[in-house]
Parts: sequence; C-alpha cells; structure tokens
Amino acid sequence: MILSISWKNIWRNKVRSLVVIVASTLGIISGVMVVGIMEGWVEQRLHDAIYNEVSHIQIHNSDYLKNEEINLTVQDTALVAEAVKQLPGLKGWVARTKMVVMANTPWANTGIFIYGIDPEREKQVSEIYKKIIPGAGNYLDKDKPGTILISDKTAEILKLKQYCLTDTVIGKLERGEFPKSVLSKLAGIKDERFRSPKDFRAILKSLLTGKELDNYGRQLMDSSLEYKIRNKIQITLSDEQGTPVQGTFRVCGIYRTTNTGFDQVTAFVNAGELAALYDGKSILIHEIAIMIEDIENAGSAKEKLSGISRHNTVSTWKELAPDAAMMNDFMIIYYFIFIGIVMFALAFGIINTMMMTILERTRELGMLMAIGMNRRRIFSMIMLETIFLTVVGAAAGMVGGWVIVMSLGKTGIHFLSWGEGFEAIGFAATVYPVITPFFFIIITIMVISTAIISSVWPARKALKLDPAEAIRTE
Repeated sequence: MILSISWKNIWRNKVRSLVVIVASTLGIISGVMVVGIMEGWVEQRLHDAIYNEVSHIQIHNSDYLKNEEINLTVQDTALVAEAVKQLPGLKGWVARTKMVVMANTPWANTGIFIYGIDPEREKQVSEIYKKIIPGAGNYLDKDKPGTILISDKTAEILKLKQYCLTDTVIGKLERGEFPKSVLSKLAGIKDERFRSPKDFRAILKSLLTGKELDNYGRQLMDSSLEYKIRNKIQITLSDEQGTPVQGTFRVCGIYRTTNTGFDQVTAFVNAGELAALYDGKSILIHEIAIMIEDIENAGSAKEKLSGISRHNTVSTWKELAPDAAMMNDFMIIYYFIFIGIVMFALAFGIINTMMMTILERTRELGMLMAIGMNRRRIFSMIMLETIFLTVVGAAAGMVGGWVIVMSLGKTGIHFLSWGEGFEAIGFAATVYPVITPFFFIIITIMVISTAIISSVWPARKALKLDPAEAIRTE
C-alpha cells in the first residue's frame, strides 16, 4: 500500500516531478558519457602501451636498466628461454637487440633507439606490423635485407616526408569536387616541395583565408603528403670496444602509433643485419619481451622468472608503463568522482522538490497522522517518493547514456584538432567510448544512496509536524 501511494504521490504535480526526472536523466547521461570516454581512452592507452611498447613482461640485465650499454646483455639466456617456454598461458616471446644510434640522411639527423628483431617472432608480442601507414611501404621482411622500419615522426625529423601539389594531386582533388577557387590560389606553389609540415602549413596559411584553411587545410596536407620510401638512412653506433661503426639501410616502411614520444625514438631492423655491424658473430640480447594470454597473470609469471638468474631483472607492464597502470587501477575512483559530482548537484534539486512537496501537503500529512498513520510509515512514504523520483530519472539516464555510448563506440569521437597534443602523451585523437556493466552497478548504488540521503531532511520536517496545527493549515 505504501508503495502504491508513494508512486501516485510523485505524479500529483507532474511538471515539478518531470523537471527533477529530466535533470536526473541529463545528469546521468552526461556522467555515463564522460566515464565512457575516459574508459575508452584508458583502454586504448593500456592496449597500445602493451601491444606496441612494453608487452606484458620484459627481462633485462639488471645493470642495463641503469645504463643502456651494448655489453649489458641478458644473462643465462638458455635457462631464461627454457623457463619462458614453460610459462602457463604463454602467447609469444621474442629476444631483441636494443641500441642507441645516430640516424642520418642528407637533410637531417637524430638520435634513436634501434631494435634488432626477428620480424616474424616480433608479431607474436607487438602490433607494430599493423601500424604501417597505407601506401607507406611494408613491414620488415627477412627476404629483403638491408631495410629499416621507421615511424612517421622519425621520417618527419629526417626529412623523409614531403608535401607537394603535383598535377596528380590537383587532378585527384578536382575529381573529388574540391573548390577550384581554393586550388587557383595555390597555383604559385604547384610542384614546390616542402620537407616540413610546419612550412607547408605556413604557406597555406599565407595563401588561404582562415575559413578555407579550416575547411580544406587538412585535406590538402593529407593529399599532398609523400613518403620517401627506399631512401637510405645511415646509422652510427659504437661496438663493444667503443669504436664507432656505420651502416646503411633503406626505408622499407613507415608506421605510426598513438604515442608520438615512442615513435620519435624507435626504429626496427633485422637482428642479424644489426649484429653484422657491431661484430658479425653473435646477436646480442638486451631485452626479452613476453606476452601471456591473461594480463592478470603477469605478476605470477614474473615470480617464476625472477629466480632464474640473479643478474637479470624481470619487469611487468605495470612497472614498464606506470602511467597506463595507474589509470587502469584508478578507474573505479574516477567512476565515484564523476558520478559523485553529478549526484551531489542533483541532491539539492531533489531536496528542494521534496521540501516543496511537504509544505504543500502539510494538512494532508497532519490528517494521516491524526487517523493513526505512525511516524515510521510517514518516513517510509516520503523516502519511497524520493527514491522513485530519482530512480526513474536515473534509469532513463542510464538507458540513454548506454545507447549513446554504444553508438559512439562504433563511430568514435574525433578530436583531430587536438590530435597532436593527445598523441604527444600517448592518447589517440579518436576515442571509442566504452562502458562496463560494473559501472551501472555503481551508478545504481549511488543513485539509491543519494535518494535516501536526500529524503532525510524533508522526512524529518514532516515528522516534526503537529497533527492538530497541520490540519488547520490552509
């Protein structure tokens, strides 16, 4: 009976109740979307950190982590390799050579880490082979010696990407119904080559209006971009005696991940070809990367491998990518923070609505008390009214938020204008929102808790009414 009365009471003033319900709905939708975007970014960062950068587990010489010298290789490699093969749930592993080198082209130079890898085994622990830019070459191939795989950022630094408005590019733009008025303004730079995106953007800015640049600038840059595949890169490194040695490689392909910092300093060659530069006898192993089926077992796998050799250090992904680990571990705190802010704001609206309800129904409440309804039932009725009012809005908000997040999870939200900044800290410019069932459980608990807390003040005010005085209230 109390349930039925409470439900009917919230619809006695439909407009006021709908205002609270709509506010709750919009508040929950915004909370779900914010958390969905954050969850999507965290998942993307965690996935890219593991599958592009650090894997689940890495093994190094203990001293190598302090000073990355060429002679500080993984110790007891045969024992370590056998132990790795015995790990339960092993997905794949690879041994790498990792060296600091100077990369040079006729136009520029930069310092990078070069990894000597087995290209096919590397695919077991890394998704770099999936990150090759379409039309920018191919992944490393053992059957094509003397090649190097570099990133888009390294290509930019070494001046191996250029922008040029050729007849082919102009024709392609015209067929795509690109405004001829814009192309006519660019006639003066036709066939002129720009080796820096900054220089090309600057010339476009000087020739086009602000609106034209906003509407067509990115399309012009993407269409005019050319990569100098098969161009030579000379690398200089120091062998085990500290003697500088040089080698020349041709660019086989260019990759791009969501982490500009990683891309800027990372290149890959065949391990045997790198070994031929520093001694030609053996492949030095500076790093062993391991992937397992279940990320939750990384800690136990580390314990099994740590006792193999006291000269090596075994590190999990949490130690190698602490930023991704921290965000992943603290997601539940983010849930409470975002939804807590929404609930805190809604609580004031709920309290205000229920206080107005009590004031309008003073005489009615007095009569109920006078005919024998005890205070516990009065309290329960007001609390249930508050819970119904809040839960209806929250339920609509959760459904609406879920639908929106699922839709955006397929199309993605594009932050292209801020893409460069996001990628500088390892986040993609396009985020695919994700929401988990556990999050909706948290929302439900917080909504009901907010409703109960919000009902206390109005209920106490009702309980303080004197039946005789309340009945005389007009």
